[in-house]
Amino acid sequence: MITFPADVAMYSTEPSGTVPGHNEMLARVDALIPRLRARAEETERIRRIPESTMAELRDIGVFQLLAPKALGGFGFGVATYVEVVRRLSRGCPSTAWTVGHLIEHVWMLARWPHKIQNEVFAGGPAPLAAATGSPAGTAAKVSGGYLISGRWTFASGVMHSEWALLAVQHGEVRLQCLVPVSDVELLDVWHTAGLRGTGSNDILADKLFVPEYRTLDWALLSAADNPGSRIHPDPIIRTPLATLLNMVAPAAALGAAEHAVELFRQRMLVRKVKNTAENRQADSPLAQARYSQAYGLVATARLQWGEAIRVVAASYERQPATMTDEERAQYRLSLALSGEASAEAVRLVLAGSGGSAHRLSHPLQRIQRDVNVLLNHPTLTMDPILEQAGRGLLGLGFTIPAF
Repeated sequence: MITFPADVAMYSTEPSGTVPGHNEMLARVDALIPRLRARAEETERIRRIPESTMAELRDIGVFQLLAPKALGGFGFGVATYVEVVRRLSRGCPSTAWTVGHLIEHVWMLARWPHKIQNEVFAGGPAPLAAATGSPAGTAAKVSGGYLISGRWTFASGVMHSEWALLAVQHGEVRLQCLVPVSDVELLDVWHTAGLRGTGSNDILADKLFVPEYRTLDWALLSAADNPGSRIHPDPIIRTPLATLLNMVAPAAALGAAEHAVELFRQRMLVRKVKNTAENRQADSPLAQARYSQAYGLVATARLQWGEAIRVVAASYERQPATMTDEERAQYRLSLALSGEASAEAVRLVLAGSGGSAHRLSHPLQRIQRDVNVLLNHPTLTMDPILEQAGRGLLGLGFTIPAF
């Protein structure tokens, strides 16, 4: 029997002994998809997740996905996590992106020492926090802590968060600072072509005092051997930080592409195309070829995505759970190729869907804009990934250590 330290509180929103299994968790998410689709336009318009959706997500326990069981979480691994993000994206990519990162940030908080865990998990097993290090702020040491200043961008989920995890530079050391969102200024700047519903606004702070216990060396936080790993036996807490950071965009792109192909099929079976002899688009040999190509691209994306998860999962079976350069190259390359295939499938679908698919009320144009933004995320930007993956596969070593 595993005994946890006395100062680690125990919480659960599930009745005792009823932590859902993998299939049950996915069934809960699948049941939400129709409502996510119905609210996708609203999500984009208000540039955040509607409160009705947030309430439903809390009800099914999605934010507890990676939280340790000792804190009332479900303690799932990477495979369940990325599958949840993928399925949410079949309903609404903006929701999937935001939720994926909020889940991930609960997991990040569980990597901190006892004192922080007792503070942030005092209200339950899923404290919501935004996290950003782009760009890193600055920190000046003062008695009892640090004064931090900066303007941090891309704070996905901050509109729903109580906490913010902010990266700062102090000399040669990169720190992560935990601050209440109420202590910083939120700048309403997230006016974008896609992923508009993520509310990824900027955070501003000027000489904000952060007590020392709410700061942690980034190298320690991101390592497999982090403070939380000394507290919780859940294997997911020992997962290197970069692994999960790289997973959200490819999963969201894949789920969005799957939905796009599904919509294209429905549309083809009833749509009459001008200047063609067929009564419906599905009867056209060229349209049939287009559909099969898009379908195949999504299948390719799914296989590449699955290969990345396989490589990551295989590394967990070793103790300590570390990846070789070749494995790091393999999984990053597979995720990037999955994203590229997903985007190409969406492009083919839109090119064959006619002008009406570009109305702002139509889900296909929203999917295309969302996927276009996803493809510009560092985890899916092909040029640097191809370069670094090539170096790793050739045994030349990475020139970007964090790859």
